[in-house]
Amino acid sequence: MTSKDPASPDGAAELPPTALADLVAAAKEKMHPEPDRHGPAATRAMAAVVRDLKGLPELSVSRESATRLRLGRRGKVGFVVIEYQPKILAIEVSVGGFSGEDPTAPKSHRYTLQGEEWARLDGAGDLFGELRAHLLRIYPELA
Repeated sequence: MTSKDPASPDGAAELPPTALADLVAAAKEKMHPEPDRHGPAATRAMAAVVRDLKGLPELSVSRESATRLRLGRRGKVGFVVIEYQPKILAIEVSVGGFSGEDPTAPKSHRYTLQGEEWARLDGAGDLFGELRAHLLRIYPELA
């Protein structure tokens, strides 16, 4: 007399599915990895900033990490930091070191990818327009 072990692969096929079986199908449907479009878009945006500012006199571009750039002007105060934050899928732009700043004003703003453009989270501007305004604070003679 042969008895089938329920733990064996042959015995498992004869058992009816439980209520847990549909979790696998739901997980495959809902939890498939979506392609990352924010990381490459952030890399392209930061590369475009460096490319477009190449040749600006006295500009200092420092790569502080793989996702962080610091823009400043040699011999002048004030800086702009651009940082991609992959955990929240946003680019943060921070400014500091400018004289006459309002101490209560926000020092940084976050931008998220809206379609093909990086828009500020509060909807008050776009990444490149505001970077231009910050750079004009570093280069007041260009305003």
